[in-house]
Amino acid sequence: MPYITREDVRSTLVDMHRFYQELKQVFSRTGMNIEENLGRRNILMSQVQEEFLARTLSKRYESVIADGSPGKADIYIADHDREIECKLTTVNKSGAISLQSDYETLKQKGSLDYVYFVASPDFESFAVLYFQGLTVDDFRPLSNGARGKVAMKKHSG
Repeated sequence: MPYITREDVRSTLVDMHRFYQELKQVFSRTGMNIEENLGRRNILMSQVQEEFLARTLSKRYESVIADGSPGKADIYIADHDREIECKLTTVNKSGAISLQSDYETLKQKGSLDYVYFVASPDFESFAVLYFQGLTVDDFRPLSNGARGKVAMKKHSG
């Protein structure tokens, strides 16, 4: 059963986009461009993504917790004992999309649900991919220098 609906995603994206426009203005007023480094932009917006999605889900579920600290789920729906890992990524210059996870988290949990928000560089267009029950087998093996991150086998996931 999907715990995240199309309407949940739409509502979350509206809130995220509004927040991003305000953040972009703050950067601009201080002479910085938030879109110069999309990796850093995504880091700033990741907590926003988790919090706004959790708020949206809280409208339908009684107990939703957004934490994301080490060892904790990004979002936990207590009503259904479901953990959801949230990831925000951007299409890179070559057009590729990186769907990654933390290997140790996957190994420890065994199976996790994932929601990947894929944003355009200008944060105006989005694709959202929701996967239930991904395991270590749905990701490539851990490689040297990957800093504990593994890439999803897109054909598998």
